[in-house]
Amino acid sequence: MATSAFHFPAFHAFPPSYTRQPVRATREKQVSLWCDLMLAFCKHRGDFWVDMAEITQSELFVNAAINRRMKGEDVVFLFDELVNRGDAQWDVQGAGKTRCLVFWRSPAEWGDLVYTYIDRTGQNNSVMTLYELRCSDMTKGEPFHNLDLDLMLLALQSLELANKAAIFEGAKSDQLGVKFL
Repeated sequence: MATSAFHFPAFHAFPPSYTRQPVRATREKQVSLWCDLMLAFCKHRGDFWVDMAEITQSELFVNAAINRRMKGEDVVFLFDELVNRGDAQWDVQGAGKTRCLVFWRSPAEWGDLVYTYIDRTGQNNSVMTLYELRCSDMTKGEPFHNLDLDLMLLALQSLELANKAAIFEGAKSDQLGVKFL
């Protein structure tokens, strides 16, 4: 969780920003601004999973200073747009669109950070569990330390697609293994 205050851009204090604009070009610009803000906000807070009920009530979508609040359906619409851009994905385990995994770094970018660490520390051709990779003392200080498990799996899948890793089955998802090539 971030300790410093998040600085909102000027449009966050502009009342029409909180209503979906009817003119296509204006709406496209509005959506782009909001999506970029949502990514920056989640990154600042270190949030990966976003609960729609909670985020709708947060300072991101509620501006008390101008007495404006984004409607819940418009918040979901914006997260749909993030998903369409490839910057998020809906929780397939949940019921409906109640939780979203936000990629303020793409899975491929996380994979590159992991692989850079593996290469830098000479661990190519080694096998590790996801727990070791995510939570062990040896990865403390790395940007992917304590990375969300679902996001780590996506990052490793991107490395697997690039022929830089092979994922092995485990009894539980956090017991999966990965060999770095």
